[in-house]
Amino acid sequence: MVTDPEQLDDPLSRALDDIVTVLTQFGIHHALIGGLATGYRSRPRYTRDIDLIIDIPQIMLPVVLEAVRERGFEFESHVVIEEFTRHHMAVLWRDGVRLDWLKPVLPAYRHVLDQARLEPGPTVDIRVATAEGLILLKLLAFRLQDQTDIESLVAANRDTLDLEWIKREWQTIFDVDDPRMLWLLEQVSDGRETGNP
Repeated sequence: MVTDPEQLDDPLSRALDDIVTVLTQFGIHHALIGGLATGYRSRPRYTRDIDLIIDIPQIMLPVVLEAVRERGFEFESHVVIEEFTRHHMAVLWRDGVRLDWLKPVLPAYRHVLDQARLEPGPTVDIRVATAEGLILLKLLAFRLQDQTDIESLVAANRDTLDLEWIKREWQTIFDVDDPRMLWLLEQVSDGRETGNP
């Protein structure tokens, strides 16, 4: 079930629209990930942040950040530039909404970005990571909320889920017998055996 844009609260909806508008304006390759993206690919869930993988040339950061600032986001430009170039992530804020930018440093993140599909946003279309891409990223983080999100993503996409793609990408970072991957395979097989939707 896709997140209904009208169900997004106003600050989150406006922040999402504004950041996507800027990224699209500058031709920045991006993909929505995290809880908000999970709502597009499974069931909506409450979140107060926007997580994006973005591929932006370092030379473009100052001009893009200035355009983002004009949209009301708050940050220190030099801090964001340093965090993004050195630590491959940065945080911006607007009206209580946290915006996390992640750089696709690992090939798996790049592949999640490349496979994202265009979906309707509140007022502008947005590239959203696929269910497979979200499962992969959440498997890497593997916090309790990530596990809950994976269960929702598996249940909502069971018939179309490309498990082989997830396993291939996973093996570029970890072994296929890693406990997290074994947990995922169990989630998928449990649903198939019991016939759960």
